[in-house]
Amino acid sequence: MTEYVWKHLPYAIYLDTNVLRASGPKLDAPWINELLSITTKYGISLCISELVLSEWCEYLAGVLENNRQKLLSSVNLLEHYGISVPRIGQQEINLPEKNRLNATVSGKLRAAGIDVIPNWDAPLAELLAEAVVKKPPFEEGGKGLCDAVIVESYVRHAKDTFDEPRVLVVSRDAAVKRSGDRFKSHGVAVDFIDEQSIVEKVKSLLKEEVAAFIDKEKTQLREYIISHEAEVLEYVRKTPLKVTDWMLNSPFAAKGEDRVEGTIESILSIKPTRITDVIGGAPTYGEEPSQERYPLRISVELELDIVVREYGFGLLGVLGKTRAVVQPDTLDGSAPVSLEATGFDWKGRETTKTIRRNLTVLATLDAEKKKEGVLEDLRLEGIV
Repeated sequence: MTEYVWKHLPYAIYLDTNVLRASGPKLDAPWINELLSITTKYGISLCISELVLSEWCEYLAGVLENNRQKLLSSVNLLEHYGISVPRIGQQEINLPEKNRLNATVSGKLRAAGIDVIPNWDAPLAELLAEAVVKKPPFEEGGKGLCDAVIVESYVRHAKDTFDEPRVLVVSRDAAVKRSGDRFKSHGVAVDFIDEQSIVEKVKSLLKEEVAAFIDKEKTQLREYIISHEAEVLEYVRKTPLKVTDWMLNSPFAAKGEDRVEGTIESILSIKPTRITDVIGGAPTYGEEPSQERYPLRISVELELDIVVREYGFGLLGVLGKTRAVVQPDTLDGSAPVSLEATGFDWKGRETTKTIRRNLTVLATLDAEKKKEGVLEDLRLEGIV
């Protein structure tokens, strides 16, 4: 079996600075925790660029400075009202330098499952040219330099990392969301979404992926069994079959099976012709499933030649009664053909019919190998 290739899930999800800010200084918003749970479980890359890291740390530095000032103001206010508190001055609350803060935050992000990827190192001339023509995310007056570097960093990472890249970009920025052509020009399939919708989007894609995986597994299983079709048909030929009236003329004939009107007198021949369906994983009713063997149910079409006595007059009507003998092109409005009474077929008549029915062959595969995606050791166990 060939390795399964994702058809719906993204290979990478890229985060913009604005959605990091929306998740709070501790990055503890429910959406990002749930997203990290999914990406970690299924091996989806969750990334930010070095520039996003720098912008995020700049934001954190502002939050820390603001909180430090609030703390110092609170201490001064308490002292003003004569409330005893430990003396805390600016020298006691030293904020980390930016380089140290970047390194600390980067380490925490990587530990949580968010990769930091290199910035796009673009020539200045190229950036200026894009700013002049206002290529998104550039806007009027050249605004959008940082966004352009971030977006291109994600484009290059996707292009260089994945064979047929499909990615999601999580952003609130309208200019960033207009940058789809940057991805598409490099063969990267992209969808833009905000942080409020990202988890439901990935869950929806996951459902589609599970359905596609099951369909792929079923197709591979069917192809494997079809490659053994001659063996299966030979097994059916050599196995005694219990042919019942219910099998021959069930009122609930399956799709594609022929109905029979009349009484079946005899069977002239039975021949297995082809495999019509393969169902894996369904155990036999009433039997304890084996842990070592993976169960299969293989539907095989039979072709039967049978002799049928059709119903005569007095049971279900008159069958076999000739009403007229005509040549088709003589029937028109100017030359009507009268119907002739030629007598009744009281006894009915015997005819030979070829009908198709399905039976099920029970089979098994090596269960451990099946878990590894390897189909082998087919055993034909019986017929029902």
